[in-house]
Amino acid sequence: MKKPDYVKVIKIAVGAGLAIVLAERMGLRYSASAGVITLLSIQDTKKETIRVVARRLLSFVMALAISAAGFSSFGYGPLAVCVFLLFFSAACMAFGMQEGISVNTVLMTHFLAERSMTGANIANELGLLAVGAGIGVILNLYIPGKVHLIRTSQRRIESHMKEILRKMAGQLTTGKGGDAGLADGEPTLRSLLEELDAELKQGEKSAYEDMENKLLTETRYYLRYMNMRRTQAFVLGRIEGELKHLGELPSQAQPIAALMERISGGFHEYNNAVGLLEALDAVKEAMREQPLPELREEFENRAVLFQILLELEQFLEIKKKFVEELSAEEIGKFWRETAC
Repeated sequence: MKKPDYVKVIKIAVGAGLAIVLAERMGLRYSASAGVITLLSIQDTKKETIRVVARRLLSFVMALAISAAGFSSFGYGPLAVCVFLLFFSAACMAFGMQEGISVNTVLMTHFLAERSMTGANIANELGLLAVGAGIGVILNLYIPGKVHLIRTSQRRIESHMKEILRKMAGQLTTGKGGDAGLADGEPTLRSLLEELDAELKQGEKSAYEDMENKLLTETRYYLRYMNMRRTQAFVLGRIEGELKHLGELPSQAQPIAALMERISGGFHEYNNAVGLLEALDAVKEAMREQPLPELREEFENRAVLFQILLELEQFLEIKKKFVEELSAEEIGKFWRETAC
């Protein structure tokens, strides 16, 4: 069972109560609606809360126009409500303002109960919307930071990738492809990749929420980091598929295994991959200078090894590009040490 967001639960309960009390103090009718609006206004992030409130305010104006036309044409009865919902729901969906349907429908039914759309009634509904949405926005100005969760995810993601690279190097060293030779309880490459995928999903979620909760500053560093690791994870998945095609390993497998071990050993957020790419180029050049294989099986195995080497190159290039696109400000803010 998913752990409840207790901060959000408290905001909903306290905010709804405050909205009702404030609406009553202001002399607004149907004050309970202000509490419902507060409940619906509190989203998971600050920016999403503001976007939802803005869309509801815009849809409120649209609801007023449609309801006025409907009530004046069909009277204050069920038919007018049906006509209102027909046109209002379609308009909200067309303009991407679905959040306004439920809230504004409730507000428009107050006109039905009052059987009039006087200026005082319209002001009452606008007051309910302003009180409910306003308290929702104010309460959601506090949302606990996600940096600790993101940093934890980063460490776990990097640990998973290191383990995957070490296991791949081990397969190239021992000549046991796939899951052959695994000890009881030892994770397979596929299971490690699945765990990595789950950790990346959590990291991406936290990074997105962190970005959405910064109103005065805009940073996409963590989200770009997670996207970079996600792309690298796709490459690792392709390497895992190539390893399954290997039969007997030629001698060229050893330097690639050593390179994988070196990548695993130097794997961290601040590595710009330049030195590792130079080492990879040396391995690639050495493979090209060796005599061509005489047997078909050896040729196929060496072709697979060379493809793995190319995938490793892509893996490192992804990180190199990520580092090159960082600004000096981002490096100073998010890196605790100099890239190496």
